[in-house]
Amino acid sequence: MKLLIIAVIIILIVIIAVSMKKGKSLDKFFALPPGEVLVIDVRSKQEFDAGHFSTAINIPHDQIGNQIDKLKPYKQKTILLYCHSGNRAAVAEKVLRQNGFVKVVNAGGYSGIIKYDRKK
Repeated sequence: MKLLIIAVIIILIVIIAVSMKKGKSLDKFFALPPGEVLVIDVRSKQEFDAGHFSTAINIPHDQIGNQIDKLKPYKQKTILLYCHSGNRAAVAEKVLRQNGFVKVVNAGGYSGIIKYDRKK
């Protein structure tokens, strides 16, 4: 029983540490000047219309490959991707990296990044 309690405590500590690290790591990206960061909401248009990061553009994750030419001006800049949970952002990140984009960050879910929105 004690071993189980210790294991649960360790798991909770790891989860908290990872969550804190992810939040802190986004600080530096949202501190960049607006022209140096492109925020892309990769959720559906309906999700985007229901609420989104104020400076985000909407390119659903399954359409990002078709929009590569539109994103070329940002090839050397930071691109932050978000969705609901980070899963669709991971798919979009992979497509962008395969097309030569190197400063691509999966920012996770909308609820986790909205606190960085300067206009909200």
